[in-house]
Amino acid sequence: MPATFQYSESNLVGQVVTDGISNLNFGSNDSVNIVASTYPITAGQNSFAKYIRAKFSGSFTTIANMLFWKSLGEYVASELCKAGANVAYATPSQTATGDATIPTTEGSALAIQAADGSDTIVAPGYTKYIRLQLQTGTGTPSGAVAQKTFCFQYDEV
Repeated sequence: MPATFQYSESNLVGQVVTDGISNLNFGSNDSVNIVASTYPITAGQNSFAKYIRAKFSGSFTTIANMLFWKSLGEYVASELCKAGANVAYATPSQTATGDATIPTTEGSALAIQAADGSDTIVAPGYTKYIRLQLQTGTGTPSGAVAQKTFCFQYDEV
């Protein structure tokens, strides 16, 4: 049986973990599976940071070569998606994270580590955190932005 992959998101003070999330929508609230229209981001503000991890379960020998990047989705004026790899969890806020703009190609993708800091996962468990944040400028138009596609690639042995 191959490994089973799912995204997990952590939120709130003390870290409430939700496995198998349905979306990575950004918003003006620290919650999982956000409906963006319910929690819009004001132009010139940032979304709450999202702390996500990959969770692997099932029967496998090794998960390795884990990479994360944005593969599709155009930015509107003054909009950027920032990402930090292998970060520690902190209570999410709207304060700018200071992370770099998320890579947009596999060749420049973020290398993601296992929760123990190694480059491989050998038993069911999580990766280290990927911190994401949508940052907007005062020139960002109101309304929905283009959908983005994030890729998490790995090799399974």
